[in-house]
Amino acid sequence: MRKHLYLILPTLGACALFFAGTWAFKSYSSPFPPANLIKEVRASAAEDALALSLGLRRLAADVWFVRMMQYYGTSELEMEFDIGEEPHGHKAGVHYHKGHRCEGIHFGEGRYPQFLGYARHILSLDPYFLNAGLYAAASLAFNLSRPEEAISLVNWALIYTPKEWKYVRILAAIGYSKAKNPAKVAQLIAPLLEEPDCPVMIRQLAAFLNKKAGNHAAAYKIYKSILGATRDPFYIENAKKEIAKLERGELLYR
Repeated sequence: MRKHLYLILPTLGACALFFAGTWAFKSYSSPFPPANLIKEVRASAAEDALALSLGLRRLAADVWFVRMMQYYGTSELEMEFDIGEEPHGHKAGVHYHKGHRCEGIHFGEGRYPQFLGYARHILSLDPYFLNAGLYAAASLAFNLSRPEEAISLVNWALIYTPKEWKYVRILAAIGYSKAKNPAKVAQLIAPLLEEPDCPVMIRQLAAFLNKKAGNHAAAYKIYKSILGATRDPFYIENAKKEIAKLERGELLYR
């Protein structure tokens, strides 16, 4: 009898593994977007396929986030001039960018037509890359004046992170920005500033909105926080200038 058990038990175990494995395979749902939803950016198909096959989605998303920031950080002066206007529609003159007064062409705004494609590509690789999603959505909505694209990007991210309150805050802030209510937008994004990994661009935006709304104490505090939150010389230099103005009481109302 014991001899027969040695033959029966392995057979039963193999059957159990077979049926359990089949059930597990059928019931498995990937927490990531399928490969067919990853849209190619800059001939990325081969690179994307390699990343997916090796299970390196997050690493690939990190690489593309750096590339997106490099793309967005490149002046559109390097692109072709349109007839009758400055590069890509930027008209010369006095304007304000990221909280400070600029002369001439406004580099921080612009068309950057591939920006949404970069952002969607990153979140298709890794929809849990929260900082990339927040940075891209805020840039689209508040710097590039493309709120509808920002909303579509956040809604895409919320499919995989439906309980992420930071995205919900950004959506609400976009809504109030359309109503030209800087105080309410600043209030809505304020909780994001408490996060240690909050993108510095959102801190800069919050400081500018608070100053615009007349809440100079809050703006001053946020500019101070920027000094310890980044090594980017642009943000550091601008924060120092704004802090000096607030300390001297030489405020720019705009």
